[in-house]
Amino acid sequence: VNDWLSIGAGLNVMYGYLNNEVAINNAGTQPDGQLKYKDEEWGYGGNFGILVEPKPGTRFGLTYLTEVKLDFSDVPEFSGLGPVLATVLRNRGLTTNNLDMSMTVPQMVMFSVYHELNPKWAIMGNVGWQDWSRFGKVDVGINTSNPQSLTVDSDYKDTWHVALGVQYRHSPVWTFSCGIAYDSSAVDDDKRTVTLPMGEAWRFALGAQYSLNPNLTLGAAYEFLWSGDMSVDQERGPLAGRVSGEYSNTNMSIFALNLSWKF
Repeated sequence: VNDWLSIGAGLNVMYGYLNNEVAINNAGTQPDGQLKYKDEEWGYGGNFGILVEPKPGTRFGLTYLTEVKLDFSDVPEFSGLGPVLATVLRNRGLTTNNLDMSMTVPQMVMFSVYHELNPKWAIMGNVGWQDWSRFGKVDVGINTSNPQSLTVDSDYKDTWHVALGVQYRHSPVWTFSCGIAYDSSAVDDDKRTVTLPMGEAWRFALGAQYSLNPNLTLGAAYEFLWSGDMSVDQERGPLAGRVSGEYSNTNMSIFALNLSWKF
């Protein structure tokens, strides 16, 4: 817009692939049957941002990412069912009709700050919010002559993200950065499931950028995500039974490479 204000917008295209396999309790002493459900879908959303630079070296940004809805629909596959359970599912139209599942990838708002302390050092931070409570509500329906639908609520909570970082410009071509971030948990401990075992998370990151020329920059980063111990005690109903246990020292390592081209 001008020297101190920038506004941007973009289109997000998301590919969703759902592949779920679940054991099903048969009546009596028969071994478990199995349910397989698989489908793929495209979803669309948008992102909007504003960047304000009141003085050189100091920037404030606000970004909004819209939700994306994914509508899956396919006939579930059952195998190994006992005669009683097979009859019940067939009479309800579950073995021959499409099962519809609609889920929403959460919207997000992020506020960020960047400030140069001197020509070599800069500090940065951001605070964000994600609408995980909406992601926890999944719409399920059966396409029969008498359509049935319901909303499964996993009792997810909205989450908050806080991050702080430092950037060091070693030379005109080399820049190094490090940071720490915290994400609140989307579920209470007693609501955690094996489907998506989430908890609060700490993130520790290191990065480096190398300017190949004034318009081309190569970057690399490493992030370590740690969620600690997470307990699960989930009652999944008569067909699936109860699951109880603990994920110990949950962590994840993420490596990234990027190439930035200015034109």
